[in-house]
Amino acid sequence: MAVIPDKILQLRQLLEARFGATELKAEESFSTGFTALDEVGIPRGALTEVVSEPASGPGGTLLLYGLLHAVAQRKERVVLIDGKDCFAPKGLPNGDLTRVLWSRCRVTSEAIKAADLAVRDGNVPLVILLLTLNPASELRRIPATAWHRLQMVAEKTAVTVLVFTPRAQVGCARLRLLVGGAFPLDALQLCRDEVIPALNLQIERRRIGRRYDDEKICSASCA
Repeated sequence: MAVIPDKILQLRQLLEARFGATELKAEESFSTGFTALDEVGIPRGALTEVVSEPASGPGGTLLLYGLLHAVAQRKERVVLIDGKDCFAPKGLPNGDLTRVLWSRCRVTSEAIKAADLAVRDGNVPLVILLLTLNPASELRRIPATAWHRLQMVAEKTAVTVLVFTPRAQVGCARLRLLVGGAFPLDALQLCRDEVIPALNLQIERRRIGRRYDDEKICSASCA
């Protein structure tokens, strides 16, 4: 179990004193329609970090497209904050794109501001913040207070936020998932729906009440 620095604890206490604290019950999960995520249980009105390291290959991208397609099939809307203007809409059927509000940003600071506005608005229940291709130098400059503020706003508006990052950095995320999978060269000949079952999601961290579990506690296949 990782030891939380005193400064982080003091920051949490300060934020809770100023903005208030909301306990999220374990059973309050957001249904995405994407089986692998729903089996894990994405917390409603909270931040979930999806870590897709460069070495994991296309896992994060496959998960993103599978999620967007599943949400569209349910006739629901989603805000996609594209942190580096790298999202390729041709990867989705045209009908799916009608359910996506795509915010195209070029730098990380723009994306954080756009996410804050989308979550504060509260009209769309799911906001995805895509930062997987943003430079590490920009990501390191995101202050911890920015994530805590986004978490507090998400709790108040009941908006579910998924943050895709190349490495773990959202310390206050209620849930952190690692995306992995084996993708041999012959997988290039397959369509996306045939490759998605090779994905696996590993829970690295989950908050239960006020306690964080930092152990890798389960793995879910996307089959």
